[in-house]
Amino acid sequence: MAEEFSSIPILDYGDVLSPTSKSTFLSTLRHALINVGFFYLRNPPIEVEAREALIQRSASFFNLPTAQKQEVALSNSKHFRGYASLGSEITGMKSDGRETFTVAFDSPAPGSDSPCYHNLIGPNQWPPESTIPGFRQAVNTYLHEVQSLADTFVILIAEALDIDPTIFIRLLEKTRYSIFRIAAYPCPEISTESGSQGVGPHKDGSFLTFLLQGTDHSSLEVQNKAGEWIAAPPIPDTLVVNIGRLLENLTQGVCVATTHRVILRPRQYCREDSDSDTSRGLRLSFPFFQSLGLDVSREDMQVELPDRIFSFRGDKQDMSDINAYLAEVYKGTIGESLLTSGIASHPDVGTRWYPELQAEILKREHEARQSDDLTPGGIEKA
Repeated sequence: MAEEFSSIPILDYGDVLSPTSKSTFLSTLRHALINVGFFYLRNPPIEVEAREALIQRSASFFNLPTAQKQEVALSNSKHFRGYASLGSEITGMKSDGRETFTVAFDSPAPGSDSPCYHNLIGPNQWPPESTIPGFRQAVNTYLHEVQSLADTFVILIAEALDIDPTIFIRLLEKTRYSIFRIAAYPCPEISTESGSQGVGPHKDGSFLTFLLQGTDHSSLEVQNKAGEWIAAPPIPDTLVVNIGRLLENLTQGVCVATTHRVILRPRQYCREDSDSDTSRGLRLSFPFFQSLGLDVSREDMQVELPDRIFSFRGDKQDMSDINAYLAEVYKGTIGESLLTSGIASHPDVGTRWYPELQAEILKREHEARQSDDLTPGGIEKA
């Protein structure tokens, strides 16, 4: 059962490519989807050079003086693209201990007659090429390769669960949207026994999340149903893949969206032979969030699934949590939910670009805290 997992499964992408091993891969994938919600993907089809270039150029960006990073501040963009400074993002009413740089696929800004949430689509902000040569190219190269992998996994998940893949594909394509976040976590200044919040406990609001852990810091933790925190340390040549609320909702609880967090402890920043230095430098993390299309409505998500799928769910899943979340968050379209979540996570963007919507969100959050504290599962977390 899900509450008993004590480690994260490891799948090898190479097994997909062989007819003799693919069935084993799909069986292990099914177990991870249903019982854990997380898995490592070894040997992902993303060039090693692309990953290394991304890590190196990103480190260069975060090592820039603050004033230069602020030239592409996220608050400048109504599309939620750009740099967010340390502590400016909020999870669980607490500031996160990280800086971020957020991009997606570049596209023109939507017209004035488009729904407000279509502003999630638009152009990126980039530092000048002369400041960090190759940064934009490295990010875009990785972004296209991980999107290709995400598209492949839509089919693999459908195969593992014996679902018609067109059910997922048509929802992903209804105003296609994904987002990529580069995160840098400095060593916390104050050491506590429990550690400092890098990102607070949450479940992703995505369909799937693909995470490259770019450095050796072991800060990511996953919570099983017994409430135990299980470490998900970096493993060479792997991505960490996890289930989001959207896939959980679409499969009516067959797939599990699992709570996770990033906890920062000074010892994570030290070499193995030292307890006092911070020679490992910044923790770098690269989550790619695959969403359903922005125009998908709650009604669109009421898909017909084969009865045999529900036998996978068994008695392990409490559907009241899923149904309550679906009713609270996805009252309109996916895009409306994501815009709401973005404003809640980045109040400076809300103040500048969406003041009326921000006021409404703050009112709703106040009312929610007085009831059962339901809040959107941000797609931009992890």
